[in-house]
Amino acid sequence: MATQLWGAGGAAVEGQLTTFDKELLSRYRAKTIFGRFGMQKKIPARGGKSLSFRRQEAILGASYAVLYASTSRHLGFGGVGLASGPLALTEGSSGPQIDATWSEILATVSQYGQWHQITDVYEDQSVDDVVAEETRNFGEAMPEALDLVIRDIVVSGTNVQYASTATTRATVGSGMNLSLAELREAKRTLQRRNAKEIGGEGGNKFVVITTPDCNFDLEGDSNITNIWQYAGDRGMNSNQLFDTAFKDLPFGFRIFDTTLARVYPSLGLSGADVHATMVLAEQFYGTVEFASMPAKMIVHERGSSGVSDPLDQLMTVGWKASMAAVILNQNNAVRIESNATSKQAA
Repeated sequence: MATQLWGAGGAAVEGQLTTFDKELLSRYRAKTIFGRFGMQKKIPARGGKSLSFRRQEAILGASYAVLYASTSRHLGFGGVGLASGPLALTEGSSGPQIDATWSEILATVSQYGQWHQITDVYEDQSVDDVVAEETRNFGEAMPEALDLVIRDIVVSGTNVQYASTATTRATVGSGMNLSLAELREAKRTLQRRNAKEIGGEGGNKFVVITTPDCNFDLEGDSNITNIWQYAGDRGMNSNQLFDTAFKDLPFGFRIFDTTLARVYPSLGLSGADVHATMVLAEQFYGTVEFASMPAKMIVHERGSSGVSDPLDQLMTVGWKASMAAVILNQNNAVRIESNATSKQAA
């Protein structure tokens, strides 16, 4: 008695068919962090392309002038211009006039965007709803792209702390990892400059933005874990040791990790990767966009392009946004450059 087998004989065509699950798998995107802790401003319609941030620099009191005029260790002022503190007045004399100094930082907005063209056959005959899926995909890509624009400005700050005994990026090597001690050193630098903690989402703490690999090293730092183990609240619902990641660290830090954080591949000692961790105080940077052109998805249906699509064959999906990022006060952030356990020396 003959037995009919799958894909053999007359069943060959059925053997070539595949059923597609209509529920598409998720895309897992990076956490967008960098756009959340700057001063956020908008330029109104007919307001030009640039926004001027302005600041009158501090007029220093006598205590600063006397205490810090000759020391470069006070990183906030570096011994520059501190001799302008008030002098003892001579009876009947008002003393010399001092000048007020203004600073201006200009942020010029640019437009960013991405788009994709879809044919009528691709749209109508695909098994999946490709227009809806590509619209969602672009909607996810837009905030990620804008966060990278902001990140590249944020990590360009001039105040750099090299982990452990390193003195340059090229000397950051194996074992020179991020730790609570490194964060405390950065905090001391910020406090010497009179920088203030970030409120709101920052929780009135100094905000730390780092890579998952550096966060991994912090999770293994006994100076952190011992505090939660021996002095933290008891129970899984109130002790951060039971969370997927730390949120608040001892000594006033709130930490965020993202795969968008900057890594300099193989630029350390013996080919070590160098991770850039930002420790932020308030008003370190600002972001600016056009109020009249908010970020949006743009879909042009088939038949909307006139003579450029004479047979109604093409449609497009994309996004467009405006953005500028600018550093407002170099004193208000420290970039820690370290190695991480994930990849040390080659």
